[in-house]
Amino acid sequence: MPSDMDDLARRLEQRCILRGDFTLNSGKKSKYFYDGKRALLAADLKVDIAAAMLDRAAETPYDIIGGIAIGSLLISEPMSVLSSLRDGRRIDTFYVRDERKTWGTGESTYQAIRADDTEVLQPGTRVLLVDDVITTGNSLKQALNVIEDRGASVAAISVIVDRMDPDADWLRDGYEFLPLFEVDESGSLHVARNRATVN
Repeated sequence: MPSDMDDLARRLEQRCILRGDFTLNSGKKSKYFYDGKRALLAADLKVDIAAAMLDRAAETPYDIIGGIAIGSLLISEPMSVLSSLRDGRRIDTFYVRDERKTWGTGESTYQAIRADDTEVLQPGTRVLLVDDVITTGNSLKQALNVIEDRGASVAAISVIVDRMDPDADWLRDGYEFLPLFEVDESGSLHVARNRATVN
């Protein structure tokens, strides 16, 4: 991971935590909002975030990285590139759209195709599911369904920020869960505590 995770937390909080009255994607009300795109689109932060995410999942065996667009795209793509450049490991990616397209192929799931013309998301594939922030975890259900329908498995779920909402305990307790940071009720970011893995 980057040498100073506390410093990365400080930089993310400064850049991404907005205070006020907000309605979250889950429909819940909050006095702060984590706008992760402000960091994931910033040249000075995206590589550090990708490095931290790769390092957080270093002990987890997985084959591909992906999740729900657009948040997962801004995480999985830098992770894939950095993994190749830094570690010499090439990792394919995929993403799931919220809605199926009504033009072109009409797909809702997009994924790398191997040189032998096979899809990377197939039975036996171990997926590192990523997202920028978790409140209830409901936004990940569509990606979880796609992974299951394809016969693949979730190796772990890794997020940049865990809002620590008890409504996401189903996700924390049901999967290996690898957050980088936790946020308290005031909107302050802290390096995540280690969690037990699911066997």
